[in-house]
Amino acid sequence: MILSQRATWVNGGKVEPLYGAQSLMVWPLLFALIGWPIGMLVNGLANALPRRRVIPLWEEGGFPPSAWIRALRPGASPRQRDLVVELVVSALWGLAALRYGPSSHAVQVGLYLTVLVLVTVTDLESRRIYDAVMLPAIALAIVLAPLSPWLGGGALGAWITGLGAFLFFLGMVLLTRGGIGGGDATLAAFIGLITGFPQGLQALTYGILMAGGASLLLLLTRRATLKTAIPYGPFLALGGAIVLLR
Repeated sequence: MILSQRATWVNGGKVEPLYGAQSLMVWPLLFALIGWPIGMLVNGLANALPRRRVIPLWEEGGFPPSAWIRALRPGASPRQRDLVVELVVSALWGLAALRYGPSSHAVQVGLYLTVLVLVTVTDLESRRIYDAVMLPAIALAIVLAPLSPWLGGGALGAWITGLGAFLFFLGMVLLTRGGIGGGDATLAAFIGLITGFPQGLQALTYGILMAGGASLLLLLTRRATLKTAIPYGPFLALGGAIVLLR
């Protein structure tokens, strides 16, 4: 019996569904529930990294650090970002299960998407992509690559794509003199590692095109100038997410 990417199994050459219509929705819901506390962790990290402080695992008074639970308390006014991040991370984990079924592939995609959400939040809010996030994430992607047969080009293709993406963006860092940061280079390496070849090139191309389009729009509407620093990370992360879930 061999599990495939689309939640089917091969039995004697015959491809059969792994689960029925009811289970088709049960697994995404379970994965979405798993993603909810992970979204809380993303919010905690996004708050803690710029301040270099420890994340509170539980709120004072015995309440979990959930923006949605906090919103139900009288007089509470949670930040919109906290609400959005919890919802988005939970939804992405559910989408991973809907796309790949109850599999290790879905779990890995959920973890990788979580990293991309965290990078997006920190780059938008503090214009930084932290090595404390990216280096462990890159190490995890390197280790898991040989255990990920769905990667384009296999583990070797993923490693080469990650290295090539890092070197390319490192060159861009030197050429733009601050227009693109070192964090963008590590993010590009991570995206190459988790998508493989040629999907990694597609993901980065999507990100570059979206960043260029957004920059052009801001210039045309006079909301930015040629000297305005525009975060690249969210666009690269979006390109990676598109390829992971398509």
